[in-house]
Amino acid sequence: MVRLKNSQVGLLIFLACLFFPYSAGAVNTESVGLLPGNADANVEFSDSWFMYKLDLGRDKIDAVRVLNNKDETVIVKLYAVDATTTADGSFALLSEDDKKGDVGSWVELSANELEIPPKSEKRVPFIIKIPDNADVGDHMGGIVVQEMDNAAGASTGMGVKIITRVGVRIYETVPGEVKKDFEVTRFDWRLEPSGNKSFIKDLLDINKRTVFFTGIKNKGNVRISPNVTLDIKNIFGMTVAHLPNRQMGNIFPREEINEGTIIWEKMPFFGRYTVHANVDFFEEGVGHAQRDLVIWVVPYRVIFLLIILAVLFILARLIALYFRESAKEKMPIYKVKLGDNLADLGQRFFVPWRKIAKLNYIGEPFEIKEGEKLFIPINKKNIEIIRQAREVDELIPSIMERSKKSGLKKMRVFLIVLIFILVGAGAAWGIRFRRGSVIHQEIAVPKNEETPPKETAEKTKSGVFKKSSVHVSIVTPEGADQKSSEQLKKKLELIGYPVEFSDKIFNQEHAATTIEYKTGKKEEAEMLKNDLGAKEDIAMQEKSDLGDDIVIYNLSPIGTYFFVEEPKK
Repeated sequence: MVRLKNSQVGLLIFLACLFFPYSAGAVNTESVGLLPGNADANVEFSDSWFMYKLDLGRDKIDAVRVLNNKDETVIVKLYAVDATTTADGSFALLSEDDKKGDVGSWVELSANELEIPPKSEKRVPFIIKIPDNADVGDHMGGIVVQEMDNAAGASTGMGVKIITRVGVRIYETVPGEVKKDFEVTRFDWRLEPSGNKSFIKDLLDINKRTVFFTGIKNKGNVRISPNVTLDIKNIFGMTVAHLPNRQMGNIFPREEINEGTIIWEKMPFFGRYTVHANVDFFEEGVGHAQRDLVIWVVPYRVIFLLIILAVLFILARLIALYFRESAKEKMPIYKVKLGDNLADLGQRFFVPWRKIAKLNYIGEPFEIKEGEKLFIPINKKNIEIIRQAREVDELIPSIMERSKKSGLKKMRVFLIVLIFILVGAGAAWGIRFRRGSVIHQEIAVPKNEETPPKETAEKTKSGVFKKSSVHVSIVTPEGADQKSSEQLKKKLELIGYPVEFSDKIFNQEHAATTIEYKTGKKEEAEMLKNDLGAKEDIAMQEKSDLGDDIVIYNLSPIGTYFFVEEPKK
């Protein structure tokens, strides 16, 4: 048989503490808390968790401290549950209603409901029994305390009930042959909002971070603690990110995490990337694994905006061309004569010759031919010269003067239609972007002015009957087992009932254990019957002339009311 060394166990506990930093603080809150009752100075973290290494068929008696840190009396419910590893690798205790098949079913508490006075605590003994057929390796569970409320939870004032559970963990390692094995079941990714505000990045839809998801299944019989390292390379093989030693928590036997997250606070911008994952473990002998993931990133919104900008640039050029060509409609036209050149024409009409060349699309070497027609711009300096040239027919009338219809008007219609199309597309995109940026507004809900509840002698502040308000007498008829009554008395006193033995039979004989209760105390009697946790059905009778609130005629054998005595130190 292979057994874990003390150093290995200590390492596992230390790593678990790193992964679950709320381990100690979570069990002792400002309201109700739980702590192990018998911390061992030689066992690390035993003041926060129960740590056992019990063999098959063995059992151990221990105790849990239930603390009431409030300034009021509380009634609490106490129960054992199994535990699991969540999708992201965190430790989680299951609910009371979940099926128990592990540690939660191995723990038996001496009491399941307790009344605890203000600023005090109670020790509740329990026994943990390891079945003969339990699997070798690690098991986990816990003990949970939950404050009782007459309306199943504390109100937030907005119609919502909140039930607070506090738990203390139980780790049990059944000695035997250790098997370490695992399987990588998932490796993928997605982009999600980074949470940082940036108008430009939001507009371009690049204000995101990259989240990688890993899934690892524990196929062995001891817990494993995976580490994942990621290397991200671009299409040229250059490393753009190195994310080392990302811890995935603890994975217990038969458990799996499928949403272990590794976050890269940046995002790939464009193209093909290769992500290489290396999985190893804190524990020796588990092995390692490698996985590759190819991702393509296409910034659709950036591409769309670039297309819009390109179209707007072309549109601007077209508009400039339109106005330039439109202006030609009003310009007179000069017919080139033999011997003319641009320099001479520029001097004659007081227009820079390069402007005449550009307007008429004349490039280097800036030559003009006889008979070529040139548009001549009109300005303040050449108005009179152009008028005189028209009078002697040296200038041809402008296009507008010759005809009011022009092919340029068709271009005008085309440009107007194009502008409408672009404006419509931009508006549609803007609406879509706006929908993606939903503004959440919190609306204050008026609270009803109610008188805050107060604690009374009969009920707690939350409205639950106090155990201490119900006086109980135990009668042991002749021939019954006195040790059973002593066991019953200790159990009820632990729960919170004031109890005393009585030798008054009131001329009443019962064939089986019976609870007699005074008229008007039926609800309290049913509460007590539930607290007994007896393994047999107990009869109930109402008595109008009963001296005490409740009298228990105990005819049950020893062991009927489960109660374990803590070993004397």
